[in-house]
Amino acid sequence: MNAQGARADIRDRVEAAYHERKGSLLTAARRMTRNAQDAEDVLQDVFAGALTNLDALSAVENIPGWLFATLRNRLTDLWRRTTARRRAGEIAVSGDTLSEIAVAVGLSPEDHVVMMELSDALADAIGALPSEQREVIEAQALEGIGFRELSERSGVSINTLTARKKYAIEKLARVLKDWAESD
Repeated sequence: MNAQGARADIRDRVEAAYHERKGSLLTAARRMTRNAQDAEDVLQDVFAGALTNLDALSAVENIPGWLFATLRNRLTDLWRRTTARRRAGEIAVSGDTLSEIAVAVGLSPEDHVVMMELSDALADAIGALPSEQREVIEAQALEGIGFRELSERSGVSINTLTARKKYAIEKLARVLKDWAESD
């Protein structure tokens, strides 16, 4: 088989693995990240990477196994980056969340400078919250963890967590409103 035929065969194997295993790989990724968007993004990157590096896969016999191992490695890298950013005090807020906040305070989500400034202001505001409130906001809004799971992890009642989130949102709204009015 010539090189082009070998690449086509590998491509077919990757595509077959995609169609056969996408659901189970996505389920595993969601379980590892607890964030559906990150899981989907990483899985897409894994498949795109496989398709752009077909020559490197020529020695791989178990494409689904390779895809799972690569997915696990990428999710581990994502977890390490996220953990390092959090330890450094950086708070990641999704673009959709920033756009919603921008619109809510009367700003244009298309203005990239405003969005960068808003992201910084929000990170500062979240960082200034009391630790109990900040932990609830980070878990809920940034990591997608539900109240039940957060309650089980922390040993704090769901009612207390709900109240902390309410107070945190009220503080964030005041701070961001003041920020928006100062510009």
